[in-house]
Amino acid sequence: MGGISVGLRIKTLIVGIAGLLLGAWLMTFLGPKPNSDTFNWPAVEVAKRVGPSVVVVQNNRLNGSREQMKGMGSGVVLNREGDIVTNYHVVQGADALTVVLSTGQRFRARVVGVDPPTDLAVIRIHAQHLVPIHFTSSRAIEPGQLVVAIGNSLGLTHTVTVGVVSAKDRVMYRDGWEYHLIQTDAAINPGNSGGPLVNDRGELIGINSSKIAQTGVEGIGFAIPSDTVQYVVQQLIRYGRVRRPWMGITLQPVPNHQLGMMIVSVAPNGPAAVAGLRAGDLVTAINHHPVHNLRDVVKVLEHTTVGREIDVSVLRGTANLTVRIRLQEIPQPAASEESSTAHRKHPA
Repeated sequence: MGGISVGLRIKTLIVGIAGLLLGAWLMTFLGPKPNSDTFNWPAVEVAKRVGPSVVVVQNNRLNGSREQMKGMGSGVVLNREGDIVTNYHVVQGADALTVVLSTGQRFRARVVGVDPPTDLAVIRIHAQHLVPIHFTSSRAIEPGQLVVAIGNSLGLTHTVTVGVVSAKDRVMYRDGWEYHLIQTDAAINPGNSGGPLVNDRGELIGINSSKIAQTGVEGIGFAIPSDTVQYVVQQLIRYGRVRRPWMGITLQPVPNHQLGMMIVSVAPNGPAAVAGLRAGDLVTAINHHPVHNLRDVVKVLEHTTVGREIDVSVLRGTANLTVRIRLQEIPQPAASEESSTAHRKHPA
């Protein structure tokens, strides 16, 4: 009986092993094949294509005679001449800047120009074999579109995160400035600032700028649209600053008035003063576009340039007047004052 029992157990074991081998063979030849598309997902190719255009930007401060890194962000190569775009807050207050390429090469960088209102800056290095990023218009993006963010999140270089465009034109206000931003759920963390937000072809649609850091809030990040980036970097490279048009007036809303904003002050010798506008005039239209609020004024100024003329319609007492103003560049002191202006009064 003992011999029969042992033999039965051996046969059972052999049958079990044979069953496992047969199952494995069937899974190998008849089961689902690995999906090669997993490795060809757009984000994989995008990361390979865009990676060489993404750099680390180190903000260094002097501590006595020693130089120490106080902050780090990301940047994007604009051209082969060595111009790199990043966020203004990444380079703000730096005594020295260091750029690290995707190859690991390190270069000193100098500031070409900064624009606090858009939180953009251009810095420059002297290096060879740079790989510029490709731009596309941010006007073409749509909510739900796949996007990839690349940067140096929390000091981890070339971190890739994937998401979608959540909204294409979020208007936000910070420190007196108005921002038009792309909202995305792609993770944007400290160190991602200044890095690219690209589409599934690896084309730049925005520069990562910020996220909402609040308990219980996830997946709300923001990027500066590529159309804004292109305009600003061209100005910074050419002039070292952004030459914004200026009317030379300060406006405020009028209670119980659906149309118009009141001029509360006129800059001496400014464009409006030269054209004859006065404090107390009610601006009702600019270039025949009705003015209900500051945004209506900004829309016109955003689409014109220094030196151009605009027609301003005002109500003075009971008289309707139209005055032609030749726009000047906003004075630099006025630009800094604007950032601290009370909410109810707006320079234009």
